[in-house]
Amino acid sequence: MIKFYKIRFGGFTLIELLVVIAIIMILAGLLMPAVMAAKNQARKAKAKADVKQLDIALKAVMADYRSWGPIGGATPSKDVNNTVISFLNGTDTGNNTKQVIYMEFDKASTNGSGFADPWKQLYRIALGDDGTVTPTGASASPLPRACAAWSLGSPPGKYITSW
Repeated sequence: MIKFYKIRFGGFTLIELLVVIAIIMILAGLLMPAVMAAKNQARKAKAKADVKQLDIALKAVMADYRSWGPIGGATPSKDVNNTVISFLNGTDTGNNTKQVIYMEFDKASTNGSGFADPWKQLYRIALGDDGTVTPTGASASPLPRACAAWSLGSPPGKYITSW
C-alpha cells in the first residue's frame, strides 16, 4: 500500500491574497474623504494667510505713499498681476521709488500672470482713497477700510477674505 502525503508549502493562497487586498481597498476608501477634507482645509488656511499678508503689505504701501498711485490707483477690483507683484516685491523701481520690499512671493504661488491662490486663480484686491472700499463681487456694501484682498475660493463664490 502506497501512502500519499500532502505537502503544503508555506505561503498564501490566491483567495487569502484577494481578501487582504479587498480589505486594504475598503480601508483606503474610508480614509480618502478624510484626507481630501484635510487637504481642502490646508488650502483654505494658506489662502487666508495669503490674503492677510496682502492686506498688511497694501496698508504699508498706503502708509508710505499716502495714495494708490504707484500701484495704479484706486480700484474696486483688480487682479494681483505681475505689475502689482513687481511693485510689492521691490523690483519695480520706477513706481516703488522707496525700493521697499512689502511682500515676498514664492515661485509656486506665481503662475506667470500673477499671484495665484491654491486653486490656481489670481488673488483680487480692492483699493479705495476715501477710507472705504467696495470689493466688486466679494462684497455688495462698502467696507470701512482703505484696502481689501480676497480669493475666489473653491468652488468660486466661497470667498476667502481679509476683512
